[in-house]
Amino acid sequence: MKNKILTSVIITVLFALLIVASSFITIINLEQIKNTKEQLRNINLLVSELNDVTDISRNDYEELKALNNTKINGIDVRFTLINDNGVVLYDNEQKSSENHRDREEVKKAMETGEGYSKRYSETIKSDLIYYATRLNNNFVIRSSVSINSVTIILKENIKYCFGILLVVMPFSLFLSLRLVKKIIDPVKELESVTLKMTHGDYKIRANINTNDELGTLGNSFNNMAEQLQIKIREVIDNQNKIESILKSMESGVIAVDNCNMVISINPCAESLLGIKKNIVGECLLDHIKDYDIIRFLEQDDVNDKEIKIRHPMERDFKIKKSAMVDGMEGVGKVITFQDITDINRVELMRSQFVANVSHELKTPLTSIKGFAETLKFVKDDETREKFLDIIDKEAERLSRLINDILVLSNIESNLAVDMHEFEPGSVIEEVINIMRKTAINKNIKLEFKDNSNEKIFGDRDKFHQLALNLIENAIKYSKDTSGKVEVLSYNEDKYYCLRVKDNGLGIPKEDISRIFERFYRVDKSRKKGGTGLGLAIVKHIVKIFNGEIYVKSELGVGTCFEVKIPYL
Repeated sequence: MKNKILTSVIITVLFALLIVASSFITIINLEQIKNTKEQLRNINLLVSELNDVTDISRNDYEELKALNNTKINGIDVRFTLINDNGVVLYDNEQKSSENHRDREEVKKAMETGEGYSKRYSETIKSDLIYYATRLNNNFVIRSSVSINSVTIILKENIKYCFGILLVVMPFSLFLSLRLVKKIIDPVKELESVTLKMTHGDYKIRANINTNDELGTLGNSFNNMAEQLQIKIREVIDNQNKIESILKSMESGVIAVDNCNMVISINPCAESLLGIKKNIVGECLLDHIKDYDIIRFLEQDDVNDKEIKIRHPMERDFKIKKSAMVDGMEGVGKVITFQDITDINRVELMRSQFVANVSHELKTPLTSIKGFAETLKFVKDDETREKFLDIIDKEAERLSRLINDILVLSNIESNLAVDMHEFEPGSVIEEVINIMRKTAINKNIKLEFKDNSNEKIFGDRDKFHQLALNLIENAIKYSKDTSGKVEVLSYNEDKYYCLRVKDNGLGIPKEDISRIFERFYRVDKSRKKGGTGLGLAIVKHIVKIFNGEIYVKSELGVGTCFEVKIPYL
């Protein structure tokens, strides 16, 4: 831009100088021609006053010859005497035999007394300025001078023109550079600021101290930069908020354009679909392996659907898609993946729970009802006592089942919680004393070691229920003759630990993940009795204490339950 402005200024100056010089030379030449014309006229007037010129009888023209040294601007003046018939009577340079009556200047002089012309002379082969004057005897005296007498002014003064040009050009160049600098510096400042802003520096501002149009432009630019910085900050803040929301969502969200190219995807969607790399800008369908999802995405008439996938793991999804619209034009769609596996599992567990409760309640009630009706027709006392014992056992079983259901319901609803510090070892000691008779009856060795020396905070009764269920199960599933149950209470880092280990039947690996479900029994024949709610109660009590429970078991070798409860 600097070179363009400088070149334009120099060309403008040169063009102006050329116009001025041409105009000046033209004016000088016109003035010189006028002066030459006036001098020729004066010379003619001088000649007309010579008496012998008007004397036709004489032909020596001595008076005219005396004027041969007359010069204008250093160039000899040519004199020509023409009679009234146009015949040249005298010429001090070269007499022409041609008739001059039709010559422009001669014709005008004969008609009006004076005539002027500027033309090329065939006689002396040169451009001349002619001035003719009619004499008293109707002769015409014509004086002329070469056009060089006029242009000589240019030749004499051309050195002055060059001198002026040499002075004006550096001065013009200096002024041009100052002008260019004054224009370019603010533009360079704006260019530098713009370049830095393109690299992310939105705090920089243009420093322009002029009050002209460039100053106004600089101020407008700074205001624009200020507004741009504010808008970018708002956009970044909104984008960070949206990204934070998307990252914290437990539902997968994917935004794609009309060609299914991924615009945005949150970590939950990547995890659910088994995507392990950044796929923004790539086709979503290339990274989905489930046919049902691909078909759903390709269908325009279906907007929500429940789908079960098996990759990367078996899950139940509820998928929805909605259009993204920019004005009136659709630019893509947003797809949400809601994992409903746990919801479906809870619903299944709820239905199974209802079915199991109904079944568990129905069995003893059926027995009680059947034997009660039979008693009406039994006359034998021994048989009647036998039936009454069965009814009593079934009633006790029904009572125990209802009691466990109420305990589980109480724990889940978190009702009547009595929170205080207590020593876990003393609670376990109470449980051991309760279960010792049962263990002796089954010839099971029951050992307890208390290495804990700190108190825990919580509901003492629920902890008692937890220990009772674990120890009772260990005794129940231990070997009848050589069984052994070890109970250990100890501290480990910031946790209180309770370990209950037996050498009983053990639990198959396929059943370990389900033993804490309601009414689930490893012993499908139910020979060991129980309601199937004991371990479910244990798991809920452990959650109340913010703890964890772990199971290790080997079929035919035994089972070990370990509970870890954090100290406050």
